[in-house]
Amino acid sequence: MLRGARKRAGMTQGQLAEISTVSIRAIRDLELDRTGSPRLQTVRLLADALRLNGARRAELEAAAGPTATRSLHDDLPAPPAPLSPPLAREEETSSLVGVLRSTGHRLVRVVGAPGVGKTALVQHVASELHRIRLVPVIFLERSEALPGTGPHGSARRLLSRVADVVGCAATVDEVAGRLAADEVLLVVDDRDLDDRDHRDLRGLLRLCRTLRVLMESCDAAPGRAGEITFTLFPLDVPEWDPRACDAAAAVDSPVTRYMLSRCALLYPAEVSSPQTVAAIAGVCWLLDGIPSALESAASWLLIYEPTELLRMAQASPARLVMPPSRTDAPLVVWMRDALASLPPLQLDALRRLVDARPWTVSDAVTLLAGSVTDAESAVHVLRARGLVRRVASAHGDGQRFVVLNLVRHLVHSEFGTSSPARGVPVAWAGLRDVQPLTS
Repeated sequence: MLRGARKRAGMTQGQLAEISTVSIRAIRDLELDRTGSPRLQTVRLLADALRLNGARRAELEAAAGPTATRSLHDDLPAPPAPLSPPLAREEETSSLVGVLRSTGHRLVRVVGAPGVGKTALVQHVASELHRIRLVPVIFLERSEALPGTGPHGSARRLLSRVADVVGCAATVDEVAGRLAADEVLLVVDDRDLDDRDHRDLRGLLRLCRTLRVLMESCDAAPGRAGEITFTLFPLDVPEWDPRACDAAAAVDSPVTRYMLSRCALLYPAEVSSPQTVAAIAGVCWLLDGIPSALESAASWLLIYEPTELLRMAQASPARLVMPPSRTDAPLVVWMRDALASLPPLQLDALRRLVDARPWTVSDAVTLLAGSVTDAESAVHVLRARGLVRRVASAHGDGQRFVVLNLVRHLVHSEFGTSSPARGVPVAWAGLRDVQPLTS
């Protein structure tokens, strides 16, 4: 019946595989009657690709037999998908999907600063695995914290929430038994979990060898044993020099193009002018390519034109991180906490690197006037905690880094470090005279 429907549609097995996302091998086995019990979801994908409706669709599903296998994929709700794919995150999406599909990595923690795009990436990856790879996904939305319900204020236990989704008792053994037959992806926010939830999660992973867990977290500290950390960094943006902005390079950046599209809604006659392009490129650079910071900056366009926005970003990038209607910014709070939690040596290293041109690890050895080991350790900690970001470098010349402009602003304002010359961004500020790094 499948072969006849395919031929009537004028499709080859390869074409049907491409449209339906079912493998050619699976289609061939079905047509040769080598598959005793096809999954109902597979049959439905093929019927959708063949545009079968009514009686023909019912006949095809009936031909799969009353024993057509139902998986959790058939019963679970689809995970929430972002309204649009994460901006300029194609490489990260592909990499994270690859990590989750690898047999060696079963507990993946996505970490990064607030607003860097973790939630959108996690939703996009979970939706892609569910929709295209037919992976059953249990997506636990962020809980509403209730006071007095636990160390983290979690409204409900992890096991109870998973048990409600799959329809069983809220015990490790019962939940594990319900999940054991499928390759399941569990998506959860680390802020919802306390120590007991983590123990239950480990129990599920021990009992369900095909279970994988994707966890979102703002904590950049080393994870628990068996975890793999997937760090999400700010978006790549072209380096910006106020004295000679390369408009062509700026427009070539997806981030700058996106911000220009937001600007075009309010300033359609000016959006293509060199001054506007340069201003938007400067804002993107000074806000470090952090998606939430750029969204907040775009909201200021209602009352300030792009060149005014740039002057605000040069004077105080942290101000643009907060929309006009708010008085706090989780990103700034997180950065303050990250600075306060730095060990003295790493904090001293950050203050010495804060106004340097984009530097390599070798440069950091000179700037910190210490040993190679000390410099490597300091740069590694600062990079892992999201306080420095990578900038473009020629192949073979070594990675270059720069302290986030938002961090630079906080260091200058809260630690009393003198600021660079007015209007000169951190990328081109002069190198600071340094003293030997000591403990």
